[in-house]
Amino acid sequence: MIIKQNLYDIMKALISVPGVSGTPSEVPVADAIKDMVMEIPYFKEHPENVKLVPVKKDHLGRSIVAAYMELAPETKDTVILTGHYDVVDVEEYGSLKEYAFDLDEINARIQELPMDDDSRKDLASGEWIFGRGTADMKFGHALCIELMRHFDEEARKAAESGAEPPLKGNLLYVAVCGEETNSEGMLQAVSFLNDFAREKGVHYKAFLLTECFMSDDPSRDTSKYIHYGASGKVMPMFFFAGEACHAAEPFMGIDPDLMACEVYRRMHLNPEFCQTSMGEITPPPVCLSFRDMKPTYSVSTPLYTASYYNLITVKLNPEEVMEKLLRIAREAVEASKDFVGAKAAEYEKATGANPVVYSPETSVLTFRELYEQACADFDGGKEALDARIRELADGMISDGAEIQTVSVQIVKAVYEAVKAKKPAIVVAIIPPYYPDVYIPQDDADAAELLSACSKIIDYAGKTYGETLKMKNYFMGISDMCYTGLAEGMNFDSLFKNLVGIGSIYQFPEDALRKFRVPGIVLGGYGKDFHKHTERLHKHYNFDVLPDLYDRLIRDLLK
Repeated sequence: MIIKQNLYDIMKALISVPGVSGTPSEVPVADAIKDMVMEIPYFKEHPENVKLVPVKKDHLGRSIVAAYMELAPETKDTVILTGHYDVVDVEEYGSLKEYAFDLDEINARIQELPMDDDSRKDLASGEWIFGRGTADMKFGHALCIELMRHFDEEARKAAESGAEPPLKGNLLYVAVCGEETNSEGMLQAVSFLNDFAREKGVHYKAFLLTECFMSDDPSRDTSKYIHYGASGKVMPMFFFAGEACHAAEPFMGIDPDLMACEVYRRMHLNPEFCQTSMGEITPPPVCLSFRDMKPTYSVSTPLYTASYYNLITVKLNPEEVMEKLLRIAREAVEASKDFVGAKAAEYEKATGANPVVYSPETSVLTFRELYEQACADFDGGKEALDARIRELADGMISDGAEIQTVSVQIVKAVYEAVKAKKPAIVVAIIPPYYPDVYIPQDDADAAELLSACSKIIDYAGKTYGETLKMKNYFMGISDMCYTGLAEGMNFDSLFKNLVGIGSIYQFPEDALRKFRVPGIVLGGYGKDFHKHTERLHKHYNFDVLPDLYDRLIRDLLK
């Protein structure tokens, strides 16, 4: 049977090993998970079935954990249980941040921090557990580990009594790192899963992601959800190369900040980029970063500026998106020229002066076009340019720079490698990239998974009085995005403009095209992810969800 105290104890122990994303503290979490898995009798007998798989080219030395429980060797049907073990940092906790990973202490003292009415009500109810990683998502790993222990126990009892085994299939638990940063763990896991399927001859029936969900408005919507598809994310980056001028001659240069502002006006919150599919609507894009790259103070305008945007997708057409981005860049160039011309005319009217306006040609091009020109111009050609870029990127990453900042500097270095430089807007895509995924319901395994979900929806209502509903897309970015690139879609225009691919960013396109498994996000119920009031609901997570998972897995592996 599934034991509630085991679930809590495992979660508490995992939370005590922080694993803040993008830091060396992630490394010990993989070791802790492996040690917990090895306590299960099956894995004590089959230690070779538990592996730490290193993330390739990872400067932190992180690993994913893979544990294969072969309960029915005669069949190769296998269900994947998964989730990410990293968490966001604890700066939100302020004076209590040293206790954020101590469940006893943080739950005793959380009221010392500012809390909204809903958080205070939940704390007073005694029905919620506060702490970093409770909902996002150490509970999910506790659930995976306890489910494996439970099915191993049942299999042993069945063998002793001569009864039918509980499952006619196998379980593969994969715990991944880096989801809160760039999903480095899941990108490694896809290649591992493909290799494992080929070596063992297994067939993946379903991908079950134990990521918690959070209601948009819990005061009005008390339903719990299963999410079938996953929204994706692409990050367009605009690099602006201007021509600096002295502040005393403001009409004699090309201001990259002005061009960036014109792009911002056309990109930020633009509903033209919103997509609809299966009743879901994506939010409009927002600007995540907007900065000039002027290294020191001087009485000159900046030479370079960069900005990038968050673009959520449910039905991405890569070629169409690139066309829109290039069109916006061209419009921004023309609008910038018009703005300067209008201001010069106003200046002349107000002062009687006759300013000289310098307006050289400004080009708009993709990162790939820029890179190809730089390879032709750079001494030593492509090989020498790539070596220079690698040296730059390796140095920045070793100094702790984020992959997005490194990407911006790569584009700058490539631009500077071009001999005949002129003002430009370069349109690129920067990491991380998350494909949107929705495997058609007429797929045989997808149909079985959805049928099994329908049964536990009915069961949750009749047995627990819980309203459990199916949604077509998980609208928060998750590792389920990597369960299958859309078939027949041409990603060339996107991938060839993805900065740092193959160097600072490992995107296994071929592996992703091969890994196509229907998946759901079915996790616990939590609130306030990434906030100091992050919390997990006791009853649903410890009483209801484990039972639903037990039934779901039994149905999938009949």
